[in-house]
Amino acid sequence: MPKVSIIMTSYNKPAYITKSIQSIVNQTFTDFELFLMDDNSNSETMKAIEPFLDDARIKFYQSDIQTMSERVEKVRYAALINEALLKASGEYISYATDDNCYRDIRLEKMVDYLELNPNVMIVYSASLVNYLNEKNEITKKQLRQAKRVVSVAPCQIDHCSVMHRRSILPVIEEKFGSYWDENPEFYRIGDARFFWRLNHFWDFYPIEDLLDDNYITELSIHYQLQQQEKSEFIQMLPPQRTCRELREDLRSMKQ
Repeated sequence: MPKVSIIMTSYNKPAYITKSIQSIVNQTFTDFELFLMDDNSNSETMKAIEPFLDDARIKFYQSDIQTMSERVEKVRYAALINEALLKASGEYISYATDDNCYRDIRLEKMVDYLELNPNVMIVYSASLVNYLNEKNEITKKQLRQAKRVVSVAPCQIDHCSVMHRRSILPVIEEKFGSYWDENPEFYRIGDARFFWRLNHFWDFYPIEDLLDDNYITELSIHYQLQQQEKSEFIQMLPPQRTCRELREDLRSMKQ
């Protein structure tokens, strides 16, 4: 049974996913399973994924989603994560995306922290956000630091920078009826909604090391939502809930 279960969601990012998977394969800590949850990507993406499927640690699953209306019925990455969580056997759970890269010591640092601090349920690290233009050139960088214990985590911490104990999952399911919220009103901030759930019970503890890189590209939903000319997918989404709403709700609960 692996120590860590990593869940990576994937959809049509062939130019980035090779680097993302390789960053996990290259970890100094090797006792992990990687659930590669693909949402029925195009053939180019599949060609990028296939060379990694000989690695016994990688468990590949592909959805049969076909239409745009199916894609907006629920937060697709949340649905894929929930499916993987039912299969995960690791003591610790971590997350990745097809445009995120782990630094080589990420798993090692996080596992060590949780092993040394048995009362801590969730950790997060510093991460670097890289904004890319249409030529894949970095136009801006933003460091998201990890220096304090966080009791209001939505939109403060990225889901690719966290690790939590698997033992928290039954508590979340009992309280909310699921792990990640699949309501499409949270498509833009699905990780923030999950963190809102976690913060009902636990704080996030910092690891100051910079342990992952995020890449915001023209394919990122955050980028698409900011464009004046919205794609068909964005136009079909229901009105999106906000980070402010989640944070204010948590603050009022904790008063």
